[in-house]
Amino acid sequence: MKNIKNQLQKIFLKNISEEQTLFKNSFWLAISRFGGSILRAILIIYSFRVLGPDLQGSFITAMSFIMIFSFIPDFGLTAIVIREISKNYDNKSKILANAIVAVTFLLILSIILILLSKNIFIKNNLAQKIINLLILFLIFDVLREFLYALFRTYEKMELQAASHLLTNFILLTTGIIILSLYRSPILLSYAYIIGSIVGFLFNIIILLKDLTIKYSRYVNIKEIIALLNKSWPIGIANFLFLIITYIDILILGWFYPSKEVGLYSAVVKLVEVLYFFPAALGMSIFPIIAKKNHSQEITQTIHNGINYGILLSLPMFVGIFILAEDIINLLYGIEYLPASLALKLITFAIPLNFLSLTLIEVLIALDKRKELLIYDIFIVLINFYLNVMLVPQFSYFASSFITSLCSFLSLVFAAFILKKYVHFSFKNINYKNYVLAAMLMGIIIYYLPSHLIFKIIIGALSYFGLLLLLKDELLLRILKHQ
Repeated sequence: MKNIKNQLQKIFLKNISEEQTLFKNSFWLAISRFGGSILRAILIIYSFRVLGPDLQGSFITAMSFIMIFSFIPDFGLTAIVIREISKNYDNKSKILANAIVAVTFLLILSIILILLSKNIFIKNNLAQKIINLLILFLIFDVLREFLYALFRTYEKMELQAASHLLTNFILLTTGIIILSLYRSPILLSYAYIIGSIVGFLFNIIILLKDLTIKYSRYVNIKEIIALLNKSWPIGIANFLFLIITYIDILILGWFYPSKEVGLYSAVVKLVEVLYFFPAALGMSIFPIIAKKNHSQEITQTIHNGINYGILLSLPMFVGIFILAEDIINLLYGIEYLPASLALKLITFAIPLNFLSLTLIEVLIALDKRKELLIYDIFIVLINFYLNVMLVPQFSYFASSFITSLCSFLSLVFAAFILKKYVHFSFKNINYKNYVLAAMLMGIIIYYLPSHLIFKIIIGALSYFGLLLLLKDELLLRILKHQ
């Protein structure tokens, strides 16, 4: 038992080698994002059943509007703090103090903009009232996410996982209690506020020593401007990403009643549960790249990240595409089955996001993110134009297709920019094993006459079992580091 405990600690709590550290941090971030997404998904499914599509549609409209403004307080500072402290740890207190002051100022600015613009862009009166409450959620959630920068700098993603899971557990329990007593989306907002406060306080307690510094000694306007000068490309990119993520819901809500928003949101939230995987992979690869100086080492790390992405994303894509109707029926009920086609259309974005987010994190680590901005703006314009043109005729089915299309464009443009600075190629990626294993897995689960849960278990076992039979190099290396 002691040897097993030591082995598990080496794998999941210590940084031994690059591949093991990448696996460990990806694992914990995946656990946190997956666990957090599952907890939120449970609450969302429960709230759909309690509130109904109309009230839930109003809540989601308000949350989407709030999230578009969430780029302002961070404005890319989280990534810059990680990169700058990783490169110059001796200046940690100075970097952190100025970043905190900058985030606080930007947070105040975002609140002012929300209050001034909500009556212009939101027609739903109930959504406007919910927005007023969700401003509190935004404050504590932004600060909680910003403090994750220190966990990622130390490559201690297990602490970030603990914070994220705690936040969402409190959100779930509080939300279910409130909804069981009151059928009110306004009161549901309080669950989000309480969850964000608890997560923020947890981070403060863990990082109290790092945050207890003499701010008057380090804070300097020039230093703040210097940080913002480095972070603005990331901040603008995050804004464009949020526009792409939430603009379809706002456009759909403009042309259709809240019920249509509710149906589409059911599909989007389901896929968002899986987006923690590419986010976790990207966040894990970022500090590793930031510490490297040699092009060959960077290329190898990129290839490792892409291999991880393909390894994990292909079975998700194939599985969800084949089992879309069963998944919708199990989670939401038969009345949501018409949305299964939208789910199939949007699943193409899953493997594309795995790869594009990994490459984008590398660009940030190399301080080349700003070169991608012009392409991000192009994608936003394409997304907006296609939604406005196609949504009135094809409803949320158009939005699902457009989401996958924009994910493809994001991958193409990110690869184009990155190849100017790093000699990597998708031709050097060993993807044949993953394609073969995913196709065979798809055949198995398609013809398997059993319950959905059993199909998912058998699918996962067959996929990784086939890779072991094929002696996949990446999977064997991961197992070897045990």
